[in-house]
Amino acid sequence: MSDTDVQRELATLTKEALRASAENDRAFYDGYLAPDATAVLPVGVMTKSQVLGSMQGERAPFAAKRIEATHIRALGSDAGIVTYRAIYERDGREVSVMATTVCERRDGVWKAVQYQQTPLAPPTSA
Repeated sequence: MSDTDVQRELATLTKEALRASAENDRAFYDGYLAPDATAVLPVGVMTKSQVLGSMQGERAPFAAKRIEATHIRALGSDAGIVTYRAIYERDGREVSVMATTVCERRDGVWKAVQYQQTPLAPPTSA
């Protein structure tokens, strides 16, 4: 599998994850997250079960309004890194973070194994 193929598959997977978070699709995330997945967030480290447990209500708490500046890097045919800027709505204002998801193909299926999020400082007025 070429780097371009990996990038295309991970781009599709990222769009599916964005949709699933907006719809609070726990079934998707149960299959998407590897059993040993971890998420490093400003509030600490979460396991897969903690992420799934946070998915209550209409939208997942991590549901982004949109993502931008996506960069996908293949690490061979069975791994890749997806980095992007995610924009969230929080308390009536937009908040941006840089996010990175490390994906690994396990038994022929892409899984998110590691997620990391760094808040971006709000823009300053000139």
